[in-house]
Amino acid sequence: MKKVLIVILAISGLFLFRIPEYKELNDLAIIEGIAVYYDGVNYTIYLKEIIPIKSEQGIEYKYKYYQTKDSNVYECYKKIISNTKKKLYLKRCKFLVTNISGSDEIINIFKIKPKNIYHEIKDVYEKLKQL
Repeated sequence: MKKVLIVILAISGLFLFRIPEYKELNDLAIIEGIAVYYDGVNYTIYLKEIIPIKSEQGIEYKYKYYQTKDSNVYECYKKIISNTKKKLYLKRCKFLVTNISGSDEIINIFKIKPKNIYHEIKDVYEKLKQL
């Protein structure tokens, strides 16, 4: 009787809990930082992807940058998603660089929790490359 109950619970557990979809690391774009520049009319969004590369000394990192421009921040985000072959992984986003005083809208759209937020007036892209 106990064995039957355990088997029933185990099988029902498979249907109750969702198993996450498997993703290869090569299919993910791990975003380290985001920069948002507003010129009064259009938003320009830059994403900094970190690419770990195995070497003889350990792991080295290379970076790839994505850029898009639109009059709406959310539309910029959708453009980057549609133009990228990889799935964006934003949970490891460490910083946000912007010239906008209120960055709450950007944080909500991207659903990130950056450790640092930099409010740069001049060139947000150069600051993103420095970090």
